[in-house]
Amino acid sequence: MAIIGAVALVVIIAGIAGFYLTQESDEKKVEEAVRLHIEYYNTRNIDAYYDLVSQNSKDRYNIKLEDISNLLNKAEFDGTNITIVNISQITIQGDNAEARGVIIARNRQGSETRSFVEFYKKENGVWKYEQRMWQDTATSQVPQ
Repeated sequence: MAIIGAVALVVIIAGIAGFYLTQESDEKKVEEAVRLHIEYYNTRNIDAYYDLVSQNSKDRYNIKLEDISNLLNKAEFDGTNITIVNISQITIQGDNAEARGVIIARNRQGSETRSFVEFYKKENGVWKYEQRMWQDTATSQVPQ
């Protein structure tokens, strides 16, 4: 009986450890998706940016490659560039994730610090960008 109990305890502990390792791994993958999203925006990588958008968002909002091209061309024209200050929290529930943090958005008119909330959806094992809501903070600076 003691051996069965010990084996059961090891199986339970391994299951709990596996859950936390999987959760941590998914958090790192979501963080990487956030960083890629900003990188593709800054480098105006139209194809990669489009590929990072979830199929759910493409279907729901009828997003086409041309839409992404227009978005990134406007960013290029405005001189917009984004720097991640931090990613403070990642929350995962099933195949949905929420990332929160702070960025600095710079363009020809100046720079502004903003809080962000981004949503990601896991599709075929890959975290894809869902949507974004910007929450402006009270700081704004003109570049030197």
